[in-house]
Amino acid sequence: MQTIEFCLDEALDLGKMELDLLVEGNIEEAEALANDRGRLLDMAWQGRGRVSQEVFLDKMEKLQAVHSMVSAEARRLHKLLKEDLIRTRKKGQGFSGYRSGMSATQEARFINKTG
Repeated sequence: MQTIEFCLDEALDLGKMELDLLVEGNIEEAEALANDRGRLLDMAWQGRGRVSQEVFLDKMEKLQAVHSMVSAEARRLHKLLKEDLIRTRKKGQGFSGYRSGMSATQEARFINKTG
């Protein structure tokens, strides 16, 4: 079985790699690392009594700092995605208005030719 310190160190490394992947925009791989990191943290939490409290708290504080950076990057990506969706919706509404304007013009053109 893996030691608690190894689990915490590995979770810290995975958190840093997850942050790098998020910055690069590789969401799928970052999600897989997040799941692995969560599994390691669960294992470490269950065995927290087998390691000194000072070591455990020190590593948990480092993990908290990495988690805060990962969360901030995820919020930034979410904001960008939301802005892109809003921009796309507005562009679609503009095209919809243009399309409805064009169909009325086409009908009027055909009516004028026969009349």
